[in-house]
Amino acid sequence: MFRRLSVLMCSAWLATPLAVSAQNLSPEEIARIQLDEKAALKKIDAAHGGKKPSEMSNAERRQVIEEQQAARQAVMERHGVSDKDYARQTARMGPKQNEAVAAAQKQLEAQQKAAAAPRPASEEIIPVEIREEMAPAEGAAAAPAEATPEGDMGDIPVSQEEEAGTPIEQMERGQLDPNMPLDKS
Repeated sequence: MFRRLSVLMCSAWLATPLAVSAQNLSPEEIARIQLDEKAALKKIDAAHGGKKPSEMSNAERRQVIEEQQAARQAVMERHGVSDKDYARQTARMGPKQNEAVAAAQKQLEAQQKAAAAPRPASEEIIPVEIREEMAPAEGAAAAPAEATPEGDMGDIPVSQEEEAGTPIEQMERGQLDPNMPLDKS
């Protein structure tokens, strides 16, 4: 009897780490598995035209179910988790763990969107030569500069609001520019 008890205790002691190792998935790992599973199921759904099960024949429905099961199994194998352990851990998760998984899932989706978003093309650097203006020779006369009247600034588009401006009477004392002419015409 004592021998049976010691064997039972020893086997229970050895089996405990195996049961605990099945519970070691972090919320990030569970979120990755769920995202991969969703992507695999979307591919299968798209391959069958996005039909509802009620719109399929029995043979089509059976084929879709088999493909979905194979896709789920492939995802679990890719992550190194057995279906049983994954199902057991997700079933035992509480509200706090579900929230942590949901937060990790949102973060992973944001990272995937950022990675998939087109990156702006880096600006191409164009080498530009900077040349100094050549001074005229000592004996040569300089070309006359084009004369422009000092007040002429060319054609500058001005909206009617800017042209009208704010009457001086409506401006506060702090808004007046000391260099502004006080012409009340």
